[in-house]
Amino acid sequence: MNKLLLASLITATSFGAAASSVITFDDSSFNGTAGSEVVFDFIDYDTDLADVTQVDTDLSGDIAGTEDFSEIGSTDVVNFKLGSTLLGTDPAYEVFYNYTFSGMATTVGNQIEVSFDVGAGASGLYVDTNVNGTFDGGTQIADFSLTQGTCEIFISANTGFCFIDLDVDFTAGYFTNVNGDDLSTLDSRQTARLVVTVQDILGLDYDYDAVGGSQDFQLNHDGNMTFDVPEPASVAILGLGLLGFAGARRRKA
Repeated sequence: MNKLLLASLITATSFGAAASSVITFDDSSFNGTAGSEVVFDFIDYDTDLADVTQVDTDLSGDIAGTEDFSEIGSTDVVNFKLGSTLLGTDPAYEVFYNYTFSGMATTVGNQIEVSFDVGAGASGLYVDTNVNGTFDGGTQIADFSLTQGTCEIFISANTGFCFIDLDVDFTAGYFTNVNGDDLSTLDSRQTARLVVTVQDILGLDYDYDAVGGSQDFQLNHDGNMTFDVPEPASVAILGLGLLGFAGARRRKA
């Protein structure tokens, strides 16, 4: 009976530890401080102005109804964060998140609801060693593909929020999980969630210049990103727990 209880406890514990969002970034690859890699579970982005183009797809001449929506932006990382500890970034480099998303925007009253196209657009993390507050090109260290994304934009308040789920493809040699595994080598799915707060809407008009036309405006927002990176060791522990549970049942029978 004690062995059966032990096997059950091992199995239950394995479920609780099946995934970890703690990641190590080897910033010494970009002249960061050697031996002081960044261990984080959260990325905090700076405020940026995203360029939006909206097209009068339903030929109504105004933004009411359903329209094509695309958004392009670039924002730098203010902080890596582990729990409640702000880690900042090494002064030797800058990290930028660049993105292009597209989808459909439905406007009802003073609210725009955006649904992004799955698999469309592109986004990624880049390291730029020319430190001047502007993205000058650099090394891509992670690539993201969109799996789900929506925005709620409140026109009357000039505010809103977005939740965007992404699959992550890490570039080899820069990121490891808590087991020390290079995240680019893992077969298991690795995901991230981008949460965006829209702080202001600039240049949006209710009417297009012509039926079937387009308009450009900007969204002032900031955001943060969390990661879900499975640990292979946890899967092995889970298998061991189930094996012990099966053996205990056979002995009892």
